[in-house]
Amino acid sequence: MFGKTCLLIPLACLLALPARAGYQFFKAPVAKSTWKVQATPIICRLRHSIPLYGEAEFVRRAKTDLEFSMHVKQAANRPESARLFSLAPEWKHIAIARDFGSIPVVKGKEPFYLNGTWAKRMAAELEEGMDLQFIYRDWMDGSDEITVTVMPVNFLKAWGGFQKCEKQLLNIRFADVRKTIIQYGMGKIALDRGTQRRLDQMIHYMKVDSSVRRVRIDGYTDSKGLERINLVVARRRTNVVRDYFIKHGIDKNRISPHAHNELEGKFSNRTAAGRKKNRRVEVMLIR
Repeated sequence: MFGKTCLLIPLACLLALPARAGYQFFKAPVAKSTWKVQATPIICRLRHSIPLYGEAEFVRRAKTDLEFSMHVKQAANRPESARLFSLAPEWKHIAIARDFGSIPVVKGKEPFYLNGTWAKRMAAELEEGMDLQFIYRDWMDGSDEITVTVMPVNFLKAWGGFQKCEKQLLNIRFADVRKTIIQYGMGKIALDRGTQRRLDQMIHYMKVDSSVRRVRIDGYTDSKGLERINLVVARRRTNVVRDYFIKHGIDKNRISPHAHNELEGKFSNRTAAGRKKNRRVEVMLIR
């Protein structure tokens, strides 16, 4: 059927044939190849812009492995695989090319993500002055072969700045300081040394992580004694914690204190164990 139609309408048949596969290449010009470091006490970033394609990035956070990812302008719309190569640039005559095999491509605007040993190996290749090439079929219809090159030009100096940032990273993560629960004895209000050290960590983290918008302080009480007295005790405990944050440099407008009566306790006041747990203040960092 197809052959007969083609004899009658050759132009239509030509239009129906699949287009010939093409090739697309993306890399920064040598003269414009840059690596930029962004350093904070909680995260180190090293970025390389690839014109018309996106950005390659190394990242290191506190207590985590090195990460590499590619952020693209056109999101991948289906899972794929790519081939990763380390190749000598034109000016590097004596070097051995390496084929690292297949790596996964995931959907979205971050199709390539590698961490740990893989990310460290990529950094080592760039340190040696090697090009890193990702080769894959385009994620629209698979008709084109895409080659993306991560350039080593100007990498070494920036890598030194990145490593300096790594040495100055805090040894705590947001998850480590996000929440603190302070338990109290009957009628107690003061903060002990251990609690102060814990709050000091939270305060320090608030000062260096701009994504932390505020701290919420919730004071609870048990049902022993008069209800109005218990609420006063819960409020005093809450205010002591609030004042500690203010004294150590946190703006009062970033602090949300809340005192709760005995009916709002999180545990049953019918048992001694429940009442003990209800004599508490919860401190939460909010992003």
